[in-house]
Amino acid sequence: MTPVQFLTDVYPFALMLVFLACLFAARLPGKGRFVLRAMGALLVAVFLAHLNRWFLFWPEHRLFPSGHMTFCLGISLSIAQLWPWTLAITLPILVPFGMALVSLHYHTPGDVLGAIPLVLVVYGLARWFWPMPPPSPPLDSRPTSL
Repeated sequence: MTPVQFLTDVYPFALMLVFLACLFAARLPGKGRFVLRAMGALLVAVFLAHLNRWFLFWPEHRLFPSGHMTFCLGISLSIAQLWPWTLAITLPILVPFGMALVSLHYHTPGDVLGAIPLVLVVYGLARWFWPMPPPSPPLDSRPTSL
């Protein structure tokens, strides 16, 4: 298995485990509601990403948008709703992940980039329709002892 194949095979599962670990570590009022909103938005985004495969709205680009990138970006945004600073870690890893999907010929660059607006719109609508109280304060704003 090449490193590129390893990245595309392992990264989605690793990101999901990180989301679950962050979820259990977060001090969040109404954690169940947060999970329902995050998983609901993720399911809607992945469902929409696969509509073209089932109904062939655009037969020339059957794999548009990338379900791989939709899933990983959705999980990244779910983690960021708990702690926004995590985007500085998860988003840079999505760039080589998308490049790996293209280099292995799973998707075209348009498929990978097409997932970005889809996920942003779905997660934006989820936040707008289902507002939540702010999560626990970021780690850099907590008092520290010297």
